[in-house]
Amino acid sequence: MEIVTKSEISYITDNDFDELIRLHSEYLNYGDGIRPHFEQILDNPDNIALKYEVDGDLAGLIIYTKGVELSGGHADIAEKLIELSGGENTYTGDAVLVRKRYRSLGIADKLCLAAIEELKKKKVRYIVHELWVLPDGRVPAKRMCENFEVNTLVGRFENFYRDFHHFGYICPICGKNCMCSADIYLTEIADER
Repeated sequence: MEIVTKSEISYITDNDFDELIRLHSEYLNYGDGIRPHFEQILDNPDNIALKYEVDGDLAGLIIYTKGVELSGGHADIAEKLIELSGGENTYTGDAVLVRKRYRSLGIADKLCLAAIEELKKKKVRYIVHELWVLPDGRVPAKRMCENFEVNTLVGRFENFYRDFHHFGYICPICGKNCMCSADIYLTEIADER
């Protein structure tokens, strides 16, 4: 266990770009689509991109983007989510990760709580959480939804990332022929209006 002397949450900046790409490629997925995807995210001030640093080392991150945007399109599911949100201000969880050596420090929960505060500032009512389901059924980010009181499971979508390589993303577990599924949740942020 590492001894932490200084930790902080702040916005991801252009200076973090290469490390963001490296970590995403190591922990989530990689490929030609990653770099332009994150350039687009960081260029949009409506998006929320936070990092957690430990002694200056990027230990974790969380990203939410404005609107309903699922990996690989899935227009039919996106339409259903837009309908369920009733036109209210909605964001989509794009990425959350914590480096393995920092996973015992509660960083994911701290990042999530900081993101919730940012979402509230933007008067967001709903969040779409697309949770990666591994071929063995494990859902690594399942705990993320536990930070919210109201979560509606829209469904588990088998082989959700099947053609994801056409968008320039490669699964670190399956390779180009991804067999992973996704649990899609519509999460409500408590109304404090």
